[in-house]
Amino acid sequence: MTTPAVPLYAYQKRWIEDQSRFKIAMFSRQCGKTFTTTLDIVDDCYRAWAAKRRVRWVILSRGERQAAEAMREGVKLHAKSYGMAIDEVSRDFVAQDGTIYKELEITLPRGSRVIALPANPDTARGYSANIFLDEFARHQNSRQIWGALFPVLSAGHRIAIASTPNGKGNKFYELMTGDDRVWSRHRIDIHQAVADGLPYNIEELKAGLGDEDLWDQESRLIHGWSADAERSVSNSLIF
Repeated sequence: MTTPAVPLYAYQKRWIEDQSRFKIAMFSRQCGKTFTTTLDIVDDCYRAWAAKRRVRWVILSRGERQAAEAMREGVKLHAKSYGMAIDEVSRDFVAQDGTIYKELEITLPRGSRVIALPANPDTARGYSANIFLDEFARHQNSRQIWGALFPVLSAGHRIAIASTPNGKGNKFYELMTGDDRVWSRHRIDIHQAVADGLPYNIEELKAGLGDEDLWDQESRLIHGWSADAERSVSNSLIF
């Protein structure tokens, strides 16, 4: 990792320094999962520039607003901190059913590119690149999206997935709780994040939210997860 002067907490460093081809993280809300993963992407582009090669990343977000935010508050911000000039373009992506999605693209030095757009099976199928699935547990048709990504995975690209949990009825849950050694799995709940330096007042946040179930799901990361699944995730963490 060649990160410039960007303040990072210990859990963020572990996530970025993990260069596994397949990595997945379950983050508590507001712990910087998109910020951290887009830094990982820009760092990869920077290393490619230094090695006189190019890379391509595609960010698939739950919607157009989230895709634009990942570019504006992630990729562009990090590229600036690295001193990397960028070119930006926006174009329409037309799905097979005629739906038009806004596609954002940033080109970095030596031709590396980062593309961001809403996730669906058509957009997942449309590119051969490294992939970041942002908030994958909340993507509609997550299993169809995952199936569309299979040719990308078989072509040797990297994939990073970061999300808060959203119950069991999605592909993120299956991947996060899988019993395998293929995936490098990270779990960052609010207590781990604060222990690693995040300056949040846990009790104040919990009291302000005033919803025990929502707190468990969004911050403690346990809502909708069985005890066996929790043990599986905890026992398979690779940092």
